[in-house]
Amino acid sequence: MDQQGEAAVSDAAAKVGDTLGELAAKSEKMAQEQIDQAKPVLRNLRETAGAAMDQATDLAHKASTAGAQAVDAIQGAARDVGNQASRAATAVYEQGARAGGSVTRYTTEQPLTALLIAAAIGYGIAYLIHRS
Repeated sequence: MDQQGEAAVSDAAAKVGDTLGELAAKSEKMAQEQIDQAKPVLRNLRETAGAAMDQATDLAHKASTAGAQAVDAIQGAARDVGNQASRAATAVYEQGARAGGSVTRYTTEQPLTALLIAAAIGYGIAYLIHRS
């Protein structure tokens, strides 16, 4: 192989590597953005659940002895809602973390596929640039 061919192969490999790196970085960034977007929602859910529990407690203190059983039922429901909200918030956070890990793992497990995808994207970009 002549020096021009070796240089072209080297340049192509470098571009593919750069493209793969960019894809991995973008995937990680997207996953992190999804996690960051979910965090305020999770905080609001937890705060709302805490406020609901506080309100239920206040109702229990104000209730008469005759209504104590009804207030206890409301407290139990508020705790259940709070627990469900907390579990849902945790599940959303973990799902976002798994999504980021999945993209990284796929790139690691399927390097040839990732390389081919990166090459196709690089070729498409080069085609568009040189076509203009």
